[in-house]
Amino acid sequence: MAEILTSAQIEDGRIGDSVVSIGVFDGVHIGHQKVIESLQKAKVESGANVSVLMTFDRHPLSVTHPERQPRLLTTLKEKLSILSELDVDIILVEEFTSALAAIDYRDFIETRLLRRLGMKHLVIGYDFHLGRGREGNQQNIAAEGKKTGYGFSVVSPVVVRGRAVSSTRIRKNIEARKLHVAARLLTRPYFFDADVVHGEGIGRELKFPTANATVSHSEKLLPPTGVYAVNVETPSGISGGMMNVGAAPTIRHDGVERIEVHLFDFDGNLYGERIRICCLDYLREEKEFDGRDELRAQLKRDRDCVRSILEKKY
Repeated sequence: MAEILTSAQIEDGRIGDSVVSIGVFDGVHIGHQKVIESLQKAKVESGANVSVLMTFDRHPLSVTHPERQPRLLTTLKEKLSILSELDVDIILVEEFTSALAAIDYRDFIETRLLRRLGMKHLVIGYDFHLGRGREGNQQNIAAEGKKTGYGFSVVSPVVVRGRAVSSTRIRKNIEARKLHVAARLLTRPYFFDADVVHGEGIGRELKFPTANATVSHSEKLLPPTGVYAVNVETPSGISGGMMNVGAAPTIRHDGVERIEVHLFDFDGNLYGERIRICCLDYLREEKEFDGRDELRAQLKRDRDCVRSILEKKY
C-alpha cells in the first residue's frame, strides 16, 4: 500500500532518485490508471528508487477559476483510498493555493520536483499543463528536461468508442444517469460516501425502512433525482438495495431533496455510521403517486426489478 504524505512532511532531498507523475486524478479513471502503470514502468526502466504520484488537496479550478469548478467524482479522501490500492510507492498531496498557481513551471520543476524529490523522470498525461497560466506544456516541459537532465514521457489517452476517457466525460454520463457507461470508464461503479442520520420513519411505515444519508462534501457530484439500484458498503458488510434521490412528493411537500436507501436483507442500526453507496443502475424517474398504497405497490415493483439486476449483473 502506498505511503501518503503532504508536502510539509518532505524536506528537500529526503526522496532521491524518483519518478514522478502529477495530476488532479479526479475519479482515478482508466486513463489515470494507465498513467500510473506508465509511472511504475518508468521506475523500472530508469532504475529509480521510488515512484511518486503528486496530486492536490482540491481541484485547481476552485482556486484559479471558481466559476468553472466542476463537481468532484472523488473527494480527496475517496481519491486517496483508491490511489493507495494501486501500484505506486508515495502519494504526495500538495496544497493548491493561489501562490502555487502563480509559480512559473520552471521554478516548480526546480524547487518541487528536482530539489525536493530528486526526480529522474517525469510522466504526464496527454492533456497535462504545469505552472502559471498553464505555460508548462509538453514541449516546454520536454525542453526543460533536456536542460536540467530529467527524463520525460507522455502517456497517450485511453480511447473508448472513439473518444478519450476524461473526468469531464464521466461527469456528463453520471448527470445523464448513464451509470453503466461511467462504471466502464472508471473501472468501478460510481460511489459516494455518506453519513446515516435519523429520518421521519415514513419508510418503515411503508414496510420499506430506509437509511437517510447525507453527504457533507458540498463539491461531490451526486446522481440526479430518480430511483437507482445500489450496493451499499456498511460496517457489517455489503448489501444490495434501492435508492431514491429526490423530494419524495407523495409523502412530503417541502420540496427538499434527500437521499434514502432501502437495504435488502438487512436488519441493523446504521444511525451515525458512514456508508459507501455504489450506484449500479438507473430505474426510473421520481414521481408523485395518488397515495401511499400506490407508492407501496410501486416500491414492490422497484424491489423486484433491483433484485433481478443484482442477480444478473452483480
